Amino acid sequence: MSAHTTTERVHISDVRAGDTVSHNGCLRTVCRSDIKRGFMGITLFGDSYRLGLTPVEKVTFNRPTGIPADSEGGAA
Repeated sequence: MSAHTTTERVHISDVRAGDTVSHNGCLRTVCRSDIKRGFMGITLFGDSYRLGLTPVEKVTFNRPTGIPADSEGGAA
């Protein structure tokens, strides 16, 4: 991953719609319809992640460090 991302290994039940995950080597944004609950437990993109035993790699995009926090616009 790049310096502007943070990867965290989480349980499949902690993944929510709008999260970005690494699935089969590709970054994918999770939609509500991608998460299913059924007889195989929780599945994400049809994968049960070995019934929750394998963690999901959740990716968070960070703000570049060269941009000061107070320079996002607005009145001074």
